[in-house]
Amino acid sequence: MRQLKMDGILTESRKRYALDAALLLGFQSESAVFPVAGPAGEIPIPESDEELLSLWHLEGEDAQEGYVPAQGAGPVFELDFRKKKGLEYLFSRGFFLKDENNDLLPDRLDVKLILPEDTDDAMLAAACNLAFRFGMETTAFSGSILASKDYEGNAVIFEHAECEELVLEELPGAVHVRLRGSGQKLLDFSSLICERFPITGAFQSLRDILMDMTDDFALRGADGQLAYFHALTQRTSGDAESDEPDSAGSPSTASCSDEYTLYGSPEITEEQKKYFKGADIKNYKAGKKVYEHFYDLPWEADTFEQILKEELIPTLHTGDIVRIEGALSEDREVREAVLDHIRDAFRPTGAVLEDLQLICAYKQGYSWIDEVVIPAVCAASCEGHASNGPAPEKIEVYFKPFLPEGETVWQDENGATPSYHNLKADDPDKWYDLPIRYLQELYPIQDILAEKLLLKPDNILFHAYEGTDELTYLCRILMQDGSCREFRYLARYSERPYLDEYPQMGKVHPSTGYIQVWVNGEERLNRNLPTDLEQIWDIYQKQVLPECRTYIEEKTRGDAHADMQPFFQKLLLEVWASEPDYRTKSREDLISSLDALHEDMYFVGSDYFKNYGLQSTNQIFDAPGLILPKIHKRDGAPSLRVVLYERQKEAACIIQHANTADSVADRVAAGQLQRDQITLRITRIYPENGRLVLEIPAQDISAEVTASYARLFSDGILDISRRITDCYTLRFLAENGTAYEADVPAKVSAPEKKITDIDLHENELIGYETCLEIIEELGGVQGLEVFRTARSYQGRSLYGIWLKPEYEGYLSMTKRLSRCPSEIINARHHANEVSSTNAAFILLKKLLTEDIYRDLPGKLNLVLVPMENTDGAAIHYELQKEHPYWKFHVARFNAIGKEFYHDHFRQDTIHSEAMGLTRLFEKYVPDIIVDNHGVPSHEWEQQFSGYTSPSYKGFWLPRSLLYGYFWYVTDEQYRSNYPVNKVMEDVIADEIAADEEMTRWNREWSAQFEKYAHAWMPKLFPADYYKNMINYWIPFAYDPAHRYPSIRFPWITTVAYTSEVADETAQGEYLNLCARAHVAHDEATLRMLTAAKHLHNCRCECRNGQIFTEYLRLRPMIVSNSEQR
Repeated sequence: MRQLKMDGILTESRKRYALDAALLLGFQSESAVFPVAGPAGEIPIPESDEELLSLWHLEGEDAQEGYVPAQGAGPVFELDFRKKKGLEYLFSRGFFLKDENNDLLPDRLDVKLILPEDTDDAMLAAACNLAFRFGMETTAFSGSILASKDYEGNAVIFEHAECEELVLEELPGAVHVRLRGSGQKLLDFSSLICERFPITGAFQSLRDILMDMTDDFALRGADGQLAYFHALTQRTSGDAESDEPDSAGSPSTASCSDEYTLYGSPEITEEQKKYFKGADIKNYKAGKKVYEHFYDLPWEADTFEQILKEELIPTLHTGDIVRIEGALSEDREVREAVLDHIRDAFRPTGAVLEDLQLICAYKQGYSWIDEVVIPAVCAASCEGHASNGPAPEKIEVYFKPFLPEGETVWQDENGATPSYHNLKADDPDKWYDLPIRYLQELYPIQDILAEKLLLKPDNILFHAYEGTDELTYLCRILMQDGSCREFRYLARYSERPYLDEYPQMGKVHPSTGYIQVWVNGEERLNRNLPTDLEQIWDIYQKQVLPECRTYIEEKTRGDAHADMQPFFQKLLLEVWASEPDYRTKSREDLISSLDALHEDMYFVGSDYFKNYGLQSTNQIFDAPGLILPKIHKRDGAPSLRVVLYERQKEAACIIQHANTADSVADRVAAGQLQRDQITLRITRIYPENGRLVLEIPAQDISAEVTASYARLFSDGILDISRRITDCYTLRFLAENGTAYEADVPAKVSAPEKKITDIDLHENELIGYETCLEIIEELGGVQGLEVFRTARSYQGRSLYGIWLKPEYEGYLSMTKRLSRCPSEIINARHHANEVSSTNAAFILLKKLLTEDIYRDLPGKLNLVLVPMENTDGAAIHYELQKEHPYWKFHVARFNAIGKEFYHDHFRQDTIHSEAMGLTRLFEKYVPDIIVDNHGVPSHEWEQQFSGYTSPSYKGFWLPRSLLYGYFWYVTDEQYRSNYPVNKVMEDVIADEIAADEEMTRWNREWSAQFEKYAHAWMPKLFPADYYKNMINYWIPFAYDPAHRYPSIRFPWITTVAYTSEVADETAQGEYLNLCARAHVAHDEATLRMLTAAKHLHNCRCECRNGQIFTEYLRLRPMIVSNSEQR
């Protein structure tokens, strides 16, 4: 890197031109090695404005006609909650660098450098370092950076001194920083400051560290909890510590008194606990049992047989002709066993069983056609059968519209996006079921008919029945000889409120069993029989949910509010039942009433607490605690086990136990503080042994706790010590004036790896632990920066992966973002949408190994988030071990049921996983955010909710292997954003069309969606095709509180795209196909981005000795489909 040449000429004009030249050169630099000036420099100091302007080399491009750059409309967000800031803001948005256009990048330099009259070359070179670095951190500045000594504004003031230091000085209306020192040591100190400060890694800065430390000392963070615990236990144990490491070289350990118990955060590790020998350390969020109930219920199969044995068989006589029909919610094997028992019971009676039909009560139409109609047709016509009659040519299946009596109008609502909350409670007679409910229950019968009767799908037709006969289904089989056979069936259902406690919400109609008997042509029995699941549902509605509500009311003394959530740690609903649960041979289809029950228990339970909150406090309780169904298939009578758990403590604390006869109760020895009770900031920096010592007053914290924190930090026990680069030493100034130094432990680099040597589990579902293993190995791959972005509610880590460019020294993200666009690809926000994690790792491998992407890190700021919802992923992974193909929407949200995207862009939230994307947004200021999601790979049915999930009605059936959402802003001032979205749609469609396998899956799913859904209710089941792909365009006006960044910050984020693949839950080769579908659209987008044209407001002027510069990348970028196929 070329330097400015210091030549010993130190006139006022010379100093000004030197500093302004450094500022201008820094303004045009993305990376730098310091010092930037010295006697061996190659760039002469300008002697005129013209020579100064000759250092300018940036150029802009003209915009095309009609292009309108997006302009900032309002403030963004502020993550730093601290009221007082310090030197950590020297080179960041804050008191010296202002962001006036609200794009998260500084655009006004509000600081001057003041030099003493006796400035020498070393001091001038040190000042050039700062001017250069300030230039790197802004997109515009005006005026000279040098000021006279009487300047009253913000300033860095250079002073000769024996010792080097940087000191913060706050004045009324201004901030001064005094940089002291002399000679080469001053230059070295300023170089270290400018090249390393305040960076602590690729992602975090010292600002973030100080915020975390503030939480630590407020007892919110695990590190602080350990420090408080250490201070208390050492006080009572007489500080009995060993100063020597053990034989393995581990840090010293602390012998702890058993007088205290730490109820700490879940991220406290077992390794950290080992440091505290004999200590009682618990997770305050862990569950403890409140109550447990068991319910054993009669088996519907036994009830069916018992009715026949007690009410029918004793009345039969020899020669009676008996016909029996019925339905049980059981799989075929169980029902066959029931039929065998009935035949055995009939033999002694002498009666004749003319017909015995027992279908499945769940999806009765499907079971009836599969088990009654098809065998009857095959018996008469299928090839190879003895009768060898005419073959079927076409089948017409008529279903009765499912409507309340007297209604004929089908209500077709918009179903492109979820409603998320089912809250409307003003019509107790409303039916949740759709008019096509009975068609839905047939799915996927077309595949079965086509396979078993050798028919083409086009010859299998569905019609709405318009007649008056009492029937549910009419099946007409048109034979090749022109004859026609008809079959009829009347399905059974029960009626009940959606929520028993809130009947005004409306009604649902779950399938029910029945028994019907004719003797000698006369009906003898006709009775509905509750299924096992109906019995379980009765208990859930009438006992389980109300009892949980009672617990909440007792706990909150009848004054529950949303900010008290979670009310419980977990509501475990463990079910054992004998039900149909099997995969069909069509696509990823699944017939499972147990999978459906799992969805019902979770979503209806969630709706119960939302409505409880809304009707009792006018607040939605959307994070009450984890509602966790665990459902097991077993033959025999059903059982239900209900366990309610509460947290060990409501917040982290340290409890001192009573240990004398005089003590009547335990007491809280340390509890959480408010953040504003703690003030931590850097007020002084000085060099020592090649490190920067950061002086941090800790006057709101006891000396004992400060000492313990510093000790544990130096020993490497605290997690935060591993997140700070080892160019720093921390020096805490305690309340008693004592200084406690904390040395950053030496870092151990991850073993070097090639990504081709890492098992990325491309065909396997990746759980949280496996993801962590992959992340750890990726830390050793050249060209990647792997970093933790946040921790989840339960303490699990979220990670980002940055494809970093090659650079030396310091890299300015301000300048990089001014030159290159940014994209964040987010995976597993909804953790049951599993393939996006696989996709992230597969994409990463392609980007690092394929030549086409060799230059990508230099053209694009790309960050991958492989797993955002880590708690949900852990829940899902355990559940799928027993049921690998179920949907498991319990893992859609976080560990206490929260859709945490509502907490993105907030300064504070208990749903701490939401902070990950927020921090990434602030750091990388993305032009495009791609959120890779998923939908069920089979039917999403909930028979106790009207067959479809009330908040997700339009998602009943997969519509495509891959489809997407574009969330676009409609305001005129952002009109240039829309064309970028359209080009992106185009490149994705072309990429998918080029893959034959994906195209085939798209077409097959689309055909099913059209036949069973879109053709009947096109608004609820929309299908907007573009080049054989479905995309939904969702318009919004600019909204500063919107959940999608493209609507909330349209001057920053041009595109927010949500992809959806049918991957709930995908496994094996199909999982890999889903992941590759994600990768395909990601690659198309990346190629579009790297080929984009970027416009800049670019100028440099010099007037009357003042510089006016601007280099601001305009958004949106200009893109085109350069790879149109």
